[in-house]
Amino acid sequence: MGATREIERLVRGYASRDGAGVNLTRVIGSPALDHVDPFMLLDELRSDDPDDYIAGFPEHPHRGIETITYMIDGGFRHRDSRGGGGLLGPGCVQWMTAGRGIVHSEMPEVAGRSLWGYQLWLSLPTKDKMIEPRYQHMDPKDIPVVETSGLRVVVISGSFQGTDGHALTRFPVTYLDARVSAGAAFECPVVSGESCMLYVHSGEGTLGAARKPVRRGDLAILAKGDSVVLSAGPNGCGFLLLAARPNNEPVARGGPFVMNTPEEIRQAFRDYRDGTLF
Repeated sequence: MGATREIERLVRGYASRDGAGVNLTRVIGSPALDHVDPFMLLDELRSDDPDDYIAGFPEHPHRGIETITYMIDGGFRHRDSRGGGGLLGPGCVQWMTAGRGIVHSEMPEVAGRSLWGYQLWLSLPTKDKMIEPRYQHMDPKDIPVVETSGLRVVVISGSFQGTDGHALTRFPVTYLDARVSAGAAFECPVVSGESCMLYVHSGEGTLGAARKPVRRGDLAILAKGDSVVLSAGPNGCGFLLLAARPNNEPVARGGPFVMNTPEEIRQAFRDYRDGTLF
């Protein structure tokens, strides 16, 4: 491998509420971190109290983005205006391309008391913002897992150690959920020009040749380089690794819409109001 990516910036998420009153941690899309092109939002939903999430996310629209929901524990039921839907149980992924417009809902199904999952937004490039919507549901059996000594990596999209994820994406996106045992190391090549970051959801470790410490709740935005190296601490380390090429285009955000100009955002709201969004 070539140059190891070092930490450029560390960000902590903040407690927020969304949907009909869901308590969550907003990691990207906050006053501290608006976006990391093309990643527009990263929310962590993690609670043992159903009151934190039972209200769910009733019907709401999207345009100009892809939303990726990854469930680790608990479940949400998805329905959308294009006829897509299903139950996202533990280990499931929903990769929804909103394109020109879609209206969907995500409501919890409480079988136990625990819920743990993530929602990620990707801004589509200008040429794809008004494409036809698409819905992908992946069960755990559809998602490859790489297991070696001290390492378990769920490959949602992208590639790890020659194993490719099965998600259909509009452009290359790496989305890995890695669990590294105490004292073990994780190494992964990444494309030098891509935006790359790592969100620690469990334990702690050190990143890069400089061995800078990271702990649960840290989002490490990584500087340029072509590999990511993490050594797990005494409690092991679990994290999401995200990478994609930046769009390098203007961004206009308005609620559930991400476009390139404020006028396009206003048009999206008009279309939603008039029933012509999708």
